[in-house]
Amino acid sequence: MTGIRNKPGGRPAKSRIDKQSRVVSTKLTELQFYAIRKRATEAGLRVSEYVRQAVVSAEVTPRLNRQDADTIRRLAGEANNINQLAHRANAGGFALVAVELVKLKNRIVEIINQLSNDWKNKKGKRI
Repeated sequence: MTGIRNKPGGRPAKSRIDKQSRVVSTKLTELQFYAIRKRATEAGLRVSEYVRQAVVSAEVTPRLNRQDADTIRRLAGEANNINQLAHRANAGGFALVAVELVKLKNRIVEIINQLSNDWKNKKGKRI
């Protein structure tokens, strides 16, 4: 077998870094598989190369941490307050709820400022 390695010509051996030796397997539904296969064909790649590139370049959005989730719930509660003030403004006029709206706006700004910068700076990137 050493005679084959010493034979001139042929493709040079890949370095350890470039050699693809690890396997990651996953199960897909028929619909998921055909969607990936279609995208790979449109990109002019084999399915394995398409998936490899997609996995390496994808950005995964992490779950909210507990503190941010609690803050989002508080923000949703303030949305309920906005709705109640809107009903009151429609019934009795804006002047009756103007002061409360300013207070509510300040509370909402305070809640948003409590969110972590990681969460606020997300730009909707998904895989």
